[in-house]
Amino acid sequence: MKTRESHRDPVSESDRSDAGERIPVSVVDRRRVGKPGAAPSSEPNLKPSFVQELEERTLRAEAALKQRLAELEEDAAKSRARIRADLEHQFAAKERDLLLEVLPLLDDLDRAAALVSDSPAVAEGLALVAARTEGFLSRHGCVKAAPEGQAFDPETMEALAVLDGPPGTVVKVFRAGYVRDGKLLRPAQVAVGKG
Repeated sequence: MKTRESHRDPVSESDRSDAGERIPVSVVDRRRVGKPGAAPSSEPNLKPSFVQELEERTLRAEAALKQRLAELEEDAAKSRARIRADLEHQFAAKERDLLLEVLPLLDDLDRAAALVSDSPAVAEGLALVAARTEGFLSRHGCVKAAPEGQAFDPETMEALAVLDGPPGTVVKVFRAGYVRDGKLLRPAQVAVGKG
């Protein structure tokens, strides 16, 4: 029969007190950075190399995260600006469409007022409604362009007829044009003189 060898504790007998308890031991790493024999710096580096490595990796990761955060914030600001511009463009297009739908109603009011010349009360009422509609349009930046007597401009006018009159001059306006914020909203339909 084999006998088992007793397992010996790696702590030497001198590390034990008389009562058989272990004596606490503390380890201090006193490595100096630099050449052997060099004078120690005012603040010696007493950290183990793996701790320094972990700190450096942490600093690099933190710098990378800060850079990524700055990039994301910049992207978000650009996205907000693009969305704001898109919404403003869509709103302006919808407002323009609405104003273009109101203009034929104003034309109809002007034609109706011209037809009821025998009834001054009705003509006055239609003129009042037309004036209020023109006020609405002017509050939204629309300016009426009735270019009678002016030189014909193909950029802002449509020539529907040629009549007797000074050559190249608008002699009659069939439908007024409108300009909004310096841009043509609707061209004027006119008759041009042939001389």
